[in-house]
Amino acid sequence: MGEAFEWGRMEDEDDLLDEMENDLRDLNLDLERTITTGLKTAEEIERLTVDEKLNDVDRALYLLSSGQDVQRISVVRDLAKLIRENQVEGMRKVVPKVREVLHLSCQELQEAATVAFVQIAEDKSIPPQLYAQTFLQTILQNIDSRDPDISESWLSVLLQVIKFLPKEIIKRDILSIAIAKGQLNQSVQSRLASCQIIGKVATRFDSFMIKKDVLPLVTALCQDVDYEVRACMCKELAVVARGLGLEPTQSAILPELVELSNDEESCVRLSALETIVNLLSLLDDETCNQTIIPLVCKYCDNAMQNKDVTLPSIAKQFGKLCHGLSVNLTEEQKIWSLNYYRDLCIFGLHEKPTPEEAMSPRIQALYKEEERQRECRHQSAFNLPCMVLFAGAKNFKSELHSSFASLCDDPEEQVRISLAKGFHEVSKLLGSSVHIIQGEFINILRDDSLEVVAALVSHLPETCEAFIKGFAKNDSKIIGFRKNQFLISRKLQDNCFSDVIPALLSAESRAAASRNWRLHSDILDKFSCLAKCLTSDQIYHKFVPVVFHCITSHKPLPVHLAACRTICVFIKYNRKQEQRQELCSQLIEECRNHQSSRYRRLFLDVCVYLMEVFSKSFFNEHFFEKVLELAEDPIANVRLRCCTLLPMLKTQLKLPKDRQLLQQLDLVVRKLLVMEKDRDVTAAIRQAACDMDKVQVAVQSLTAKQYFEEDFLDQKKEEEERSLLQAEEKEKERTANPVPSSAKSTSSERRRTDTKTDKMERTIGSASSTTSNTTRKASRLKAVSSTGRKTSASPTGPPSHTANRAASKSMKSKKPESSHLNDSHSNATTPTRIPSKANSSAGKKSPLETNNNKPSAIRRRAGSDGLLAAVSMRYSPQATTDRLKKKETSSPSSTEVRRASAGNVTHDKKSPLQPRRVSGGTLESTRKSSSADVTRKPSGGSIPQPRMTKTSSLRSSTHNTTPKVRRAAKP
Repeated sequence: MGEAFEWGRMEDEDDLLDEMENDLRDLNLDLERTITTGLKTAEEIERLTVDEKLNDVDRALYLLSSGQDVQRISVVRDLAKLIRENQVEGMRKVVPKVREVLHLSCQELQEAATVAFVQIAEDKSIPPQLYAQTFLQTILQNIDSRDPDISESWLSVLLQVIKFLPKEIIKRDILSIAIAKGQLNQSVQSRLASCQIIGKVATRFDSFMIKKDVLPLVTALCQDVDYEVRACMCKELAVVARGLGLEPTQSAILPELVELSNDEESCVRLSALETIVNLLSLLDDETCNQTIIPLVCKYCDNAMQNKDVTLPSIAKQFGKLCHGLSVNLTEEQKIWSLNYYRDLCIFGLHEKPTPEEAMSPRIQALYKEEERQRECRHQSAFNLPCMVLFAGAKNFKSELHSSFASLCDDPEEQVRISLAKGFHEVSKLLGSSVHIIQGEFINILRDDSLEVVAALVSHLPETCEAFIKGFAKNDSKIIGFRKNQFLISRKLQDNCFSDVIPALLSAESRAAASRNWRLHSDILDKFSCLAKCLTSDQIYHKFVPVVFHCITSHKPLPVHLAACRTICVFIKYNRKQEQRQELCSQLIEECRNHQSSRYRRLFLDVCVYLMEVFSKSFFNEHFFEKVLELAEDPIANVRLRCCTLLPMLKTQLKLPKDRQLLQQLDLVVRKLLVMEKDRDVTAAIRQAACDMDKVQVAVQSLTAKQYFEEDFLDQKKEEEERSLLQAEEKEKERTANPVPSSAKSTSSERRRTDTKTDKMERTIGSASSTTSNTTRKASRLKAVSSTGRKTSASPTGPPSHTANRAASKSMKSKKPESSHLNDSHSNATTPTRIPSKANSSAGKKSPLETNNNKPSAIRRRAGSDGLLAAVSMRYSPQATTDRLKKKETSSPSSTEVRRASAGNVTHDKKSPLQPRRVSGGTLESTRKSSSADVTRKPSGGSIPQPRMTKTSSLRSSTHNTTPKVRRAAKP
């Protein structure tokens, strides 16, 4: 039995071999025969040979005269270049020969000439007059060709060339031909050409010329007996109307347009609808209200009642109509528009198909019933974002959500694809109401057709961002939302995307199971946007295992790379340091330490993305040494890929922080240069060594502040990583020490109260500062008027203020107690009063004025040295003791208080050079007259309160903070 089976199998193999031999014999595959049929004969070679000594112009003339068609086509294609380089000889010799050849040439040569003529006009290599005499005449002659294809090609050339010609040439050479071709005795093809030429000519003429020369022909063509001519002229009415202006359009164009919209032929009515849409921006409100809106409503109602072939075109233009007329529509008309759109979205779903016998042959030729219904819903899905903008986000749920859900569940795949492509636009327009369409978003992700899923995934980042922003606006108590930033709380992320996560994973699994690796790689690439939308735990537990499975499984290389890019983004935006460390370790374990060299090479590719995403310090800490270890890999391809990364590794280093890593890198390069035996790797390491010599290692310097763009980008990456760490620490603190709700409400109320108080204080402070500045300016002006000259600094001041300042600092540090006592004594003085008009008129100085022309009392006694002596005596132990005794026995007299408030320096009787109080006018005026304005705080335990005017006292009663005390500067 077994022998019989073996014998039968051998017979089957013999039969198979016989069949293969017969197939090869049928295909005439003889491996031993020589290929001689493709060679040219000696005569053909001689005919194709051209003398190399000829220049470009002579060679072109020779080939046009006696060359074959292939050579002539080559010359015509290079005609623009030839004229650009040899204008005089080319125009005199080559162009006439080309015009001669074109009369009897083939269609391929004619098409090459059309391209060359347009290119010459665009280059503007010759004057317009010369172009009109040569090339334009050839174009106008070939428009009347008997071959319709050639005639159409040259007509398109004329339409493209018109915008490069001056108005005089257009009126003289082109407009006359257009008028002649537009006559009723001409053929339909000529009248169609006339319509297209008029549309282009109208863009170059002014309103008067159009009204005089073009408008009569336009009116005649709109009333042509042939429907194709009427439809063609109707399409050009928008261009003519823009050239005419508003008033001539209302009187001449609109009546023709209304008549064409009621034409018996459907193609004419379609052209009229397109023209109405294009004219909306030109017409005024009165015209729209009285003419356009009734016309559109009547047109659409007739089309829906008759269910004719214009419905797909209405569905295509309906979004533009509603958007353009939204300002002019009343509430009833808006309701009618939304109802009509809802009818278009479900057109044909609840009706039985009409039998083809009941339709006319022309309608059967244009559309079948099912195709027409599908096209209506397809165009309605395309216009859905425009209708959402028309209805408004607040009215979406009541007006358009049912139609939106119907289009999502449409039985036709093309309708669902069109809706999925515009889903991100709808989600952006809804704003805070985006949660309404979350169910449809999940349904489309679970759609049976992968083409629908691919259309939605192509804009997944924009859609997810719109969802997050919408949820954030609805839940403003949970988060603080800012523009273009994801400040999403964990509670919000868990709530808004908990149902979307399974749908996303389901779409990825179905794409992975299919053979569409492009869709799979696109889904994995778009998953990177989820790092900013979901929590770290959701990413880590739901998506990271899936992405790592795609890396470790045997998938196409684009899928591997997309998964690696997504993992890099997941690591970057993970807010938990433990999970980041584990992801880095897992990436190294799965790729770097894998037994297969394919994954080790993949790890090197991943390192390129890691350098782009992370900062230099992060990469050097986690991956730098792992890359260097692969330089000793036993597989040559891995070492070869590693050599290409060595210059990039050097750019990641900063000295002196990474000095050890730089030494390791140099050691690896030297080792490879000496010990490498593979030829390709040796060449790669030599090239890498040359490239590394050109790389300058960044040096961290404290003095030089020269930064490049790469340094700023790296600094920005480090700040992002640092902010993630800080967010993690704050989250841990918040978890460890939860704040009760009552405390939160109390702190928020206190914060609002503090904000109101700060605003009031700033208002009062600005008013008081303005009053004090005005008082000072007025006192200075009075001082100038009383003395007869401007105030100036004292000429007897010391040469330097630094020594006095240092001495005062040392005295303060040595005698803090005395300083404290003096400051407490100064608090007992009365505040300075604002000077009256009587004092200023009598020539007396106010306490706020400064007399810099007369030296102060201390400087009159002892000069600068006497001032230092006075200050030192003031802070001496004996002076402190005397002041304490005097303070206990008696209080300052009213005369002394008045003198101190008036700005004079009162001296102690026992020590004439020792001032009791550095106050008011003398020392403060010296401080003002000096070039260095010094402001110091007291070094004692308590902050002394300075004397204030009424304005300053008002400020101190308002502010909670203690004002700074200004010390008297040394003269």
